[in-house]
Amino acid sequence: MRKTVKNLNKLYASAFEKMEKMSKFLSKNCVDHALDFHYGHRIKIGKQFTNEFYPIPLVRFKLKGIKTETFFDVYTNKNYIGYIKLYPNKEEILSLNLEVFASLKYLIYGYNYQQELYNSEDLKETKNNIEKSKDTRFIIYADFENLEQIFSMVEIFIIKPSQRFSIANYKCDCGHYVTIDAYNGACPICRKDSPFKRKYKAKCPVCGTNCLKDQYGNGECQNCDWKLDKYANKFKDRVIYPNLISLNKAKKLYSEGKPFEPDLEDFIEALYVYSEVQFKYKNIYYELILASNENKEIIKMNDFNGGHLQTFKTKEDFINNAKIDDKLLKDIWEETTERDWLQ
Repeated sequence: MRKTVKNLNKLYASAFEKMEKMSKFLSKNCVDHALDFHYGHRIKIGKQFTNEFYPIPLVRFKLKGIKTETFFDVYTNKNYIGYIKLYPNKEEILSLNLEVFASLKYLIYGYNYQQELYNSEDLKETKNNIEKSKDTRFIIYADFENLEQIFSMVEIFIIKPSQRFSIANYKCDCGHYVTIDAYNGACPICRKDSPFKRKYKAKCPVCGTNCLKDQYGNGECQNCDWKLDKYANKFKDRVIYPNLISLNKAKKLYSEGKPFEPDLEDFIEALYVYSEVQFKYKNIYYELILASNENKEIIKMNDFNGGHLQTFKTKEDFINNAKIDDKLLKDIWEETTERDWLQ
């Protein structure tokens, strides 16, 4: 029994890791999504399938308004780690470019009559089969062997909103754990409006442009990209999440026509606010982590693959001694890009 539990833990750990990567990918692309479980699924432990049904994690979201589900199986092999399902109506499926799914070896079938309508050799015939079908709803099903396949396919169909949220995670009244990133701010499961929906008028404290905020004072200016936050308004000279610079510095940069980019001092201040930040240098991502050693705070700098590089005892130690390729980070900071909170 103990061995079975250990094997289950390993299987689920791998599935959850993939689900979290999918969630981060959708967040980065401003897609509202919900994390859930698919029940009634037999899994394989070792070489045998279990008789019991186990839940597997999945991510629910919408692509071009079409209900979409990505399942992360706990039974995997080198050619299979999960599957994706889309549930379009007739008009929606006829408007899709089905060639996008070709690399995934997909199937199409009617929702009610369960007829297989896909002809891999002739997409025109597939479209004709769909048009003639008595079904009004359909299912597109495809297995995938790596996350990049799904990322590439999903990215083609993503419609990025003209306005967006700062990332907000919450538990909806329907019981699902939801990540809201897009302007519509609705639960992908029950469609109830998020409490973080932008619906109150406000003025951007940086440029003065009219914008929207939620009931908590959060929003984003579409003119200068400043992220509204009530604490930033209160502590104007401090770096406060979700911005990487202080409000007063943002005003100064905006008046000078400069982008809201943090200098190294700002970046370290952000680290002490959030404990994890990242940046990119010569196509390699680096992460800074605020850790603890014998009840004293230390700063660790790793490459994005988790390779340990350096440890620093204080903020001053880091600023004066952090190096990449034998160059002091403070001397090459202007060459770094994609400075952000750890994604």
